[in-house]
Amino acid sequence: MPKIIDHDAYRQELATKAIDVFIEHGYHGLGMRGIADAIGVSKSALYHYFPSKQELFAASTALITQPRGIYGTSEDTQVPVTKDESVKAMLDTLYQRFQGEMLLLLDYIRGKTTSDIASDPLMKLANQQYLNELKNSVGDSSANQAYALMLGGLLMRLFDGNQTEIDEVAAWITSLPSDPNT
Repeated sequence: MPKIIDHDAYRQELATKAIDVFIEHGYHGLGMRGIADAIGVSKSALYHYFPSKQELFAASTALITQPRGIYGTSEDTQVPVTKDESVKAMLDTLYQRFQGEMLLLLDYIRGKTTSDIASDPLMKLANQQYLNELKNSVGDSSANQAYALMLGGLLMRLFDGNQTEIDEVAAWITSLPSDPNT
C-alpha cells in the first residue's frame, strides 16, 4: 500500500525546518541544495514543494510571523490574551532569535533600494503581523511606538550584553496609553 502523505503538512514542516537554517546562514548563505542538506531532504523534494528559495523563504516568514510564531506557542497552547502576558511573551520569543533574525534581515535587504524594501511583500507581512499583535495589546494609537520600543529595547539588550532586562522593555511598552477598547 502506498505511503499517504499530507502534502500541506509536509510543506509546512519543511518551511518550519528552514526557519532555523535561514536564521543561521542568512538569506544568501545557502542555495537550495545547502538548505535541503541542512534540513535532511533531497534537493528535488525541496524543489517539489518550493520552486525557489524565495518561495521557501516566504513560507518560512509566513510561519514565523503568525501569532503562534510571534508568541512562541504550540498548536495546543493558547496565545496570551492580557496586555502584560502578550507583550512579555512576544519579547521573550523574539529575543531568543533576535540576533539571528537581525542578521537575516540585513542579509535579505542587502543590495535593495529603500523603495524595494518598502514594497517588499515579506517586509510588509512581517511588519503588519507584529503591528497587529501589538495593536491587540496596546491599541491602534500606540502600536507604532510599541513596535519601536520593542525593537529598540531588544537591540539595546543585544548591545549591552543583556543588561537591559526583558521585563524593563516590557514595562516601557505596557506603560503606553491604551485605546479604551483594548
